[in-house]
Amino acid sequence: MKRSQINAAIANAHEALKAHGIRLPEYGYWPAARWRTAGPEMRRVTRNALGWAVTDFGQGDFDNVGITMFDVRNGTPEFPDEGTPYAEKVFVLKPGQRLPFHFHWKKAEDIINRAGGTLMIQLYNARDDETMDETSPGIVYCDGVAQPFVAGQIFEVPQGGSLTITPRLYHRFWAEESAGVLVGGEISTISVPRTDNRFGENARRFVPIDEDVEPTFLMNIDYPALHEAH
Repeated sequence: MKRSQINAAIANAHEALKAHGIRLPEYGYWPAARWRTAGPEMRRVTRNALGWAVTDFGQGDFDNVGITMFDVRNGTPEFPDEGTPYAEKVFVLKPGQRLPFHFHWKKAEDIINRAGGTLMIQLYNARDDETMDETSPGIVYCDGVAQPFVAGQIFEVPQGGSLTITPRLYHRFWAEESAGVLVGGEISTISVPRTDNRFGENARRFVPIDEDVEPTFLMNIDYPALHEAH
């Protein structure tokens, strides 16, 4: 992805969150230069990679395949006393923008429609060999209520609603094209995206950045370079 795309995505996310009265922690609004004066008080933030993340999952088509996220809280298995034993994210999706199919080996998560557009979630079970099972049914929980599903079923999650994704359940979600910008949330067990994502469609969570312009806001993957600069 180009840094200019990332700058624009975060700026658009700021606008969407403001429109719905959703505030982030103070550092969610810091310009990149402000991070140069950050001290050890930010250790918990940087160690747990709290903050912005933008990805096109290596597909080169951010308007259709991508997401803008802000990790509000998280922990790490390696440092249990320096984070939380759970994770929370806020995410923004443009109309029609979706994630590729993936599952998590360990993480369980509630995916929530907070405001704006309509959240669509499609489900498949995973086989023992980690391929997508296009025939088997299952059970999923919508706001805690058990709902049967058939392979490939799409759930429409209204504003205020949620769907619980358990480990090894293939899912993808998107903002319905005919609705507005979607602001969503995720509440989960600790999120470890570098090791706990199993993607299909030749997708990947972390992608190289083309630094075509200077960053307006830092992403959480920028923190290591910030530490090196100190």
